[in-house]
Amino acid sequence: MNIPHEDITLVAACRNADKLLPGFSGEVRVGDLRDADYLDRMLVGIDIVCHAAGWSSLENSADICRVAYLEPTLDLIQRAIEWRVKRLVNLSSLFVAPARQRNNSAATGKPLASTPMMNCLIAVEDYLRTLTDCRTQFINLRPGIYAGKRMNISLLALLLNRGSQASSGLPYLSGSLGYFPLIDGKDIGQAFARAALAPIEQNYACLNISGPETPEQSEAMAFIRQHINQAPLSWGYPKSLAPQISGPLSLLTLWLKSRSRLADGHSLLSHAMLEMLKCPPINNSQAQSLIGYDPEISWQASLLETLNDYKNHHLSNQFSLPYKPLHLD
Repeated sequence: MNIPHEDITLVAACRNADKLLPGFSGEVRVGDLRDADYLDRMLVGIDIVCHAAGWSSLENSADICRVAYLEPTLDLIQRAIEWRVKRLVNLSSLFVAPARQRNNSAATGKPLASTPMMNCLIAVEDYLRTLTDCRTQFINLRPGIYAGKRMNISLLALLLNRGSQASSGLPYLSGSLGYFPLIDGKDIGQAFARAALAPIEQNYACLNISGPETPEQSEAMAFIRQHINQAPLSWGYPKSLAPQISGPLSLLTLWLKSRSRLADGHSLLSHAMLEMLKCPPINNSQAQSLIGYDPEISWQASLLETLNDYKNHHLSNQFSLPYKPLHLD
């Protein structure tokens, strides 16, 4: 919306028009991606699709992930090809790749039994790679951990909420996999706009997108503690001890934490959350080279926006978004 293109007409495809950004004045096509008839109506006259719809789940919910996200996404892709859409930009995740390969956007995902939602994202990426003989181009974006305004989903919101309920706080990782690749919602929007409009020749491209820099988890957690008045988070280990802690010991501590329970009886961490805590530093060099992606929001500024929501609103405490079956009139 902030990039002027007089030859571009924006169409918002969504389930609830009330949740659109204030100031959006384009056409709105309301419906549900699980509705095949809606998919056809939604794609009429469309040249470029930005597929930002998703399903947030960090628990063992394979059946729901498949119905809520995987099947509708595969159907959307196929119908986009049939409607001769020129380009489809797909939202995936850094965390589909194995932990030590997450800075390599060419690394293919390996499904894990404990991460069914990531497995669905992997299945979509694998499918897109096979579509070499169609007119439609596919740009796959792998963002880091969502932060900023209106981003009350997934890992960061869960860590803040559950950390405030845990008597001893949550641990963090140090070392080569102890980084926190935050990305602000505004920079995700910039990446979509650039991926939609950049002159690209190949049929398929996969790009990592993160913030301007990737802080260490210890640095991010210290920043969080500093800016929450009640300081509910006693994260991990003292900074002076962090370099002395080996990766395996940190992972063992995380696993033991995942076995503990909150007062409401729910697990403190899920296995999928533990997997997302393992990350090397992330750079945006390929996205900058191919589409001109240039993230603008620092991780500190983005965290402050999230913490403002944390202080004034209820952050999500659920491993999965609520699922509502599709009801057609």
